[in-house]
Parts: sequence; C-alpha cells; structure tokens
Amino acid sequence: PILVPGKDTLKKAPLLFTNGPFNLNKETPHQVIMVLDKVDGTYVNESKNAFARYLNESFRGQPITLTRDAIDKDKSLLVFAPFPNAEAAFEFLQKVKKAAPVEVSWLPANKYSFLLISEDNLQLLKTNKDFPAYMGLLNQAFPGNF
Repeated sequence: PILVPGKDTLKKAPLLFTNGPFNLNKETPHQVIMVLDKVDGTYVNESKNAFARYLNESFRGQPITLTRDAIDKDKSLLVFAPFPNAEAAFEFLQKVKKAAPVEVSWLPANKYSFLLISEDNLQLLKTNKDFPAYMGLLNQAFPGNF
C-alpha cells in the first residue's frame, strides 16, 4: 500500500503545556535533574558518585549520562540524560526518586528534589530561576506528581 501524506497518516498533535516563560512538549527529548538545595560541594560530588554507581548497576547498557551543573550558589544540579521524551524521563524519575533515600542516605530528603526538564527549559531556568513557574508547568503536564 502506498501512503499518501496527509491522507492515510494519523499524526496526533503533540501534548503541549505552557506556564509563564516555560513550554513543555511531551514528545521532545527530556532529562531528569536532581536539584540539591544548599548542599556542600563535597556532598554534591558524593551524590554524583553514588548515582553513577546506581546507573552502572541498575541501568547498565542504557546510554544515560550524569553531569553536574548549577542554577546558582545555593542550587546544584545533577543532570541525568538523555531520554527520548517526557514519559521516558518521568519513568526514570520515579525509579531514581525511590532509590535516592538508599543511594544518598547521608542527604536529608528536604535537601533535594527530582524534576524532568527539556534542555531549553533547563537553560531558561538557569537564567530566570523561576522554580514556581516551572513547577506549575510540571503539575499541568503530570498532575499530582510534583
């Protein structure tokens, strides 16, 4: 059978969400970030090492990279990437969030949180630091999860 573009192909509109300056398209690549709030650099590095081990043990063979970044002097980031879309990132986020109390047992739970984010939104968040607006966006896209 010959597919005639626009006639035989069904393409659903991407799931788009907007809140303030942030936009979320569930179909685009995403990453998971661990936001560490007022955590000493030594513990940020220890956390990165712990999650590198976790990735090696639990996600061997999957091309997930882990890098360190920061929003400002108070907020450090561990960035897990790449994921093909928001749903894949969300699935990983659920697993890593569940593993965190064991993997980084020395970190109080109120010192970190996990978010999923696209590269564009991450760059925007690093510039405008508008966490409330970004959290609002995540709550639209994944109600009751953030």
